[in-house]
Amino acid sequence: MDIDPRIASTIVENIKGALSHDINFFDTNGHIIASTDPTRVDTDHEAARLAARTKQSVAVDAKHPFAGARDGINVPVMQGDAVIAVIGITGQRAEVEPFGNVIKKMTEILVRENMEQVSRFDRRMMAANLTNLLIAPQPDTGLIGYLTDTLSVDLTVPRVVAVGRLHVPQELRNRTVQRVGTVHNDITQDSTYDMVDRLMTDQPHSLYSIYGGEFRLILAADSSVVGSGTTAHREVLDRISQAVSQSTGYPLVFGVSEPVDAIADYREAYLQARSAELWLAFLHRQRNIAAGAETAVAVAPEISTGYPRTLDYDDSTLGMALCAIKDTTAERFSNRILDGLTEKEKDEAAVLFDAYTRHNGSIGHTAEELFLHKNTVQNRLNKIARATGYNPRDLGDYTLLALAFALRRLLKFWRTTP
Repeated sequence: MDIDPRIASTIVENIKGALSHDINFFDTNGHIIASTDPTRVDTDHEAARLAARTKQSVAVDAKHPFAGARDGINVPVMQGDAVIAVIGITGQRAEVEPFGNVIKKMTEILVRENMEQVSRFDRRMMAANLTNLLIAPQPDTGLIGYLTDTLSVDLTVPRVVAVGRLHVPQELRNRTVQRVGTVHNDITQDSTYDMVDRLMTDQPHSLYSIYGGEFRLILAADSSVVGSGTTAHREVLDRISQAVSQSTGYPLVFGVSEPVDAIADYREAYLQARSAELWLAFLHRQRNIAAGAETAVAVAPEISTGYPRTLDYDDSTLGMALCAIKDTTAERFSNRILDGLTEKEKDEAAVLFDAYTRHNGSIGHTAEELFLHKNTVQNRLNKIARATGYNPRDLGDYTLLALAFALRRLLKFWRTTP
């Protein structure tokens, strides 16, 4: 086994903190790969080579000289029955020899901890790469096959794709660099990965990545949890959403695709999940605005709206249709229907139209909500009809106006969402 020189350097520095002697870390060929004495790195040491070959400690002093060696003690580092490295202490033999067994045990523990950490990191990166490959527009089936074999992931098991995004206010988002959270909370991507790892301990065959602030998870499409009426994957997503939202102070919501069991279907499942996530975030924002929160996305959803943290694509209803419309088409349609109103007038008309909708066309209740006289409401509805050619009180025209205002709001939300 080859020990990474970076791991060796970390181990040497840790042991150096416990002893007032120079520490050398050798590979099994007696080559120094890390040392508290930089001048000795990349030199060879005959005593260390002997220690690796015999699996015994080798001391160096005036009576026992070795090529390239200084006085001290060299101890083999074991993993099972195999020598994986040699650790050495430089100094008078009588002074350093008593530390031999201590540094051997310390080094073996540190090597094991570091190797386990590297193994976890490697597995995490492979899982993240597999996640991103599966949802890519042109999946590399060869590489996907290699990673699924390495990770022992069975893609024939039905799975759902979940997409989440941390919704940080735009004024803070611009100051956020290489972070999943915010400067205020100092939540790094590594700490968020660790958090998600802990929350997914009961999902050993699931995959996930965090890319550009977007959480991408591929979870087993479990059946309903007994007695709960919810699915196991929804419970996992709720846990992650709650933990990340509490850590950052900003909402994390998830959209979830329909189950898939073929590589060719993962891209479409990703698009479904992303559509559902955008729609749910949009609904949170609209509810918060209606409640009077100016910076709507800065309020955690469970505090402000009572909306769920996750939304299945099949449950996104109107969102299925609206989110599927291309930006250019949505903008063209909205501008065509609302033609004749300035942007300021469109904003004012949208407020009136939303209240009119909430009260099922009741002039009196609309006026009461907006603190206006009934005649003023009537006049403003007439103004919309004159300017656009579409009368809010006509059912056919109302549908077109409702769609135009909805698309306009959705476009504004999309353009402020990274």
